[in-house]
Amino acid sequence: MKFPIIAAVLAAMLLSLTACGAPIEPPAVVSENVEADLPPEKSPFPVSFDGETFEHAPAAVVSLSPAVSEMICDLGAAGSLVAASDYCDFPPVSELPKAGSPANPDVEAILSIGADLLITQSPIASTDALKLRQCGVRVLSLDEPTSFAGLCENYIKLAMLFYGGTDSSGTAEAVLSGIDAAMTEAKALGINTTFVVVEAETPDGLMLSPGGTLASDIFSVFGTNLREESPDFTATEEELFELAPETVFYASGLDHDEIEAVFPHSALVEVDFERFERPTVRLAEVIREAEGRLGG
Repeated sequence: MKFPIIAAVLAAMLLSLTACGAPIEPPAVVSENVEADLPPEKSPFPVSFDGETFEHAPAAVVSLSPAVSEMICDLGAAGSLVAASDYCDFPPVSELPKAGSPANPDVEAILSIGADLLITQSPIASTDALKLRQCGVRVLSLDEPTSFAGLCENYIKLAMLFYGGTDSSGTAEAVLSGIDAAMTEAKALGINTTFVVVEAETPDGLMLSPGGTLASDIFSVFGTNLREESPDFTATEEELFELAPETVFYASGLDHDEIEAVFPHSALVEVDFERFERPTVRLAEVIREAEGRLGG
C-alpha cells in the first residue's frame, strides 16, 4: 500500500501540467463504422510549474542548495550539474566547482562556467538574480518543504524539469519509493504517541518544532505533536513542564541528560536532525530509526 500523499501530489502536479497547456492524450472516439483516429503523439516538453515554463531540459545547472544537489543526483541527473554550493560536501557534487551560497552567490563563477539554470531553495538577492537573468541564466527557487507532501513536490518538479511531462511521474515515484515505504510502515504501526521535537538548545531555552514544520509533519506518523498549534519554536519553563509528552524526539548532539532533566517521564529518541536541514528521501533513515526505537 502506498502512502496516499505521493499519489495526491503526483495527481495535482499532472493536473497543473495539463492546465498549463502541456499536451495530453485524449480518449479515442470509436463508432461502429469509423476507425478510431490515432491519438496525437505526446511531447515531453514544455512543462510548467511555479509560474515558469521550460521548453527543454537544462544542460548546465548550478545548485546553491545541498538538498537540491542531492535530489538531482537521486533523479539520475547529476551529469547536468556544473557547479554547486560551497556547502555541498558529498560526492560527486563535492568535486564540482564552487558557486558560493544563496547569501553570497559567486555570480562571476556562475557566468564563466556557462550555466543555463541556477536552482536554489533560499532566495538570492534580487540584484544577483537580475544580473544572472540578464546574462541568460534562469533562476529557479524551490520552496523549502514544510511537509512530506512538499518534499515529494520538489522531487516531482525536478523530475519534470529534467525528464519532461511524459516520463517524470514514473521517475519521481521510483525515487520516492523508499521514503514512501518508510512512512507507510511507520503509520501502520499505530503507535499514536504524544510527542515534541527538540531541534536545538539556545540561551533562551529549547527549540521545539511547532506545527507547519517538516519535522512535525514527518513524526506525525507516530502520533500527535503537542506543539502543533503553537506558532513559536521556543517554550517557557512553565510550558515545558505542562507539556508532559510521552515521547521526545531530539536532535543528535544535544545533551541527553539535559533533555531528560526537562522531560523526566518521557521516552527519549535521538534523531539525525541534519536530515531535516537538508531534506531528501534520506529522511527515510530517520523514520526507520525512530520506528525501530518506538516499535521495538
